Amino acid sequence: MTRLLVFLAAATLTSVSFAQADSSTDLARGGMHFSAKAMDTNNDGMISQDEFMKYHSDMWDQMTKDSNGSMSMSDARSAFARGGMHVNVKAMDADHSGTITKDEFMKYEATHWSLLPKDASGQISVSDMQKAMKKHRRKAAAAGDSTDTSKPD
Repeated sequence: MTRLLVFLAAATLTSVSFAQADSSTDLARGGMHFSAKAMDTNNDGMISQDEFMKYHSDMWDQMTKDSNGSMSMSDARSAFARGGMHVNVKAMDADHSGTITKDEFMKYEATHWSLLPKDASGQISVSDMQKAMKKHRRKAAAAGDSTDTSKPD
């Protein structure tokens, strides 16, 4: 029974986080909420690899602006969880130093980009990105795993 309540609470929080994902004030409140719409900087309805990577770079810079540009695994896990993101911080820490650098984060996100379904031009629509993000969050929430990395964030 307790496990069911924990699962339902996690699922509710995840869906609330997703619903807030497009708000530009979320980051200012300390959460790291990824928004497919915000990734599309030229507003053409498509997200290119450059847009995807630039967006993630900017998010990392915002998340680490009060630090030296890197985060402990524990701090990163907490920051991503507050934002409703399901990531594997252990996998992010490629050099196993206990600290995640921007370079490690960007390599992690480049891997996610490679997993996304893209059209013939090598881009993904905002709609498809939103679906991929929603599907990943549902899957991770259902598994009760805040460190899942099997699908793009």
